[in-house]
Amino acid sequence: MSREDALDKVRQAMAGAVGLLPVTQAAAQAICDVMKATQTTVILIDNDCYWDVADVWVQPPDFESSDKRSRYPISDYPVGTERLMSGRGYFSGDAVDEALIECKRVWPSASIGSIMGVPIIALGEIHGEIFLMRDESSAPFNRDDLDVVAELAPLVGARLPALLANYADTDKGDATAPAMPRLASRLKNFLQ
Repeated sequence: MSREDALDKVRQAMAGAVGLLPVTQAAAQAICDVMKATQTTVILIDNDCYWDVADVWVQPPDFESSDKRSRYPISDYPVGTERLMSGRGYFSGDAVDEALIECKRVWPSASIGSIMGVPIIALGEIHGEIFLMRDESSAPFNRDDLDVVAELAPLVGARLPALLANYADTDKGDATAPAMPRLASRLKNFLQ
């Protein structure tokens, strides 16, 4: 699939959905299909936690995967986080790569052959990641794959502030602090 076709597929998938969770789920599904990944997750950074807002698996895992709305400490993934926050993205297919080892340690039951993470940038800052995984029987991710997802991630980042603002207005089930306060604050300042 050409890059233009990949961009069009993700754009169309996102255009057909409304709301933070449906839009990110549509984006994750389209990116998973385009990249022939085993799994794709749209992860947002909420204070010192990662927040899995969309999680797509080609085949359901043989272990219990986390709830889409789960939050877990960024400190669980120090190597991956450092690479993500560099702003360039990363991929790993080498069995001795620290980020891959880190992932396998956290998900020991999963068949993880290769991983890739690409930052989601909104209003000039990194606010999340598109994380992809291929199983051990698939070809590992490479630089070309990273370049493709690096062109797809801005589609999510461009819509994230408005999606998050709408989510904050409609999700009253969480009585705690608003989701992603840093981005919410940037959005508020941007709109003033």
